[in-house]
Amino acid sequence: MKKHISAITVGLALVALASCSKDTEGLTDITYYPVLELDGPIYDSAVAGTPFVEPGYSASLNGEDYSSNVVVSTKMDLNNPQPGYYAITYSATNSDGFSASAVRYVLVSAPDDPVSGYYTTNTDSFRDYSGITYYGGYSEVVYKNDNGSYHISDLLAGWYEYRAGYGSAYALGGNITVDADGNIELLDSYLSGWGDSANYLSDGKFDAAAGTIKYIVSYTDYPFLFNVTLDKN
Repeated sequence: MKKHISAITVGLALVALASCSKDTEGLTDITYYPVLELDGPIYDSAVAGTPFVEPGYSASLNGEDYSSNVVVSTKMDLNNPQPGYYAITYSATNSDGFSASAVRYVLVSAPDDPVSGYYTTNTDSFRDYSGITYYGGYSEVVYKNDNGSYHISDLLAGWYEYRAGYGSAYALGGNITVDADGNIELLDSYLSGWGDSANYLSDGKFDAAAGTIKYIVSYTDYPFLFNVTLDKN
């Protein structure tokens, strides 16, 4: 009986070795991953129609310069950027096919556009549901769409995405209009994590002098009322 068990053990070991050998065929014994570093800000800004100057980047592999192997990709026209919010992805792959990447985000706005920008949730913001709960300090982005409307990254100003820690799928992204007097109207919204949208937005106002966006948004059937103030950075 012991002889049979020994034979089976040896057979399994040979199969395991053959499997590992096949899976690692063509790979070196030790693989070093590329290390990417971005110069300048991760969240950058640019003026529409003015060439975007790349702040710079570098890559290394096992202590050696690997920057010439970095591939840069983006949907933004670097020579003639148009209003919007773009990601620039930097990636490098080693000889074994393992890669590393880094991302820079660029907000492009027209020189005469006071609305687009990076904002921070003012700590005077609050949710009104069975009592007032104040919150703030979260980063938001507002940028102009092709049709002249504006996109807000989270109408709830970070309540679920950051405060609750649910992640970006629970940001209530929305599109708004801002008229010449700063009045804000909601066009549409969507929260992908729960597949729903805001009930309505009221008292919306953009103050160019103060650099603030204010509104009240109703969300869910309870309803939750979020009284939001965003301060432009």
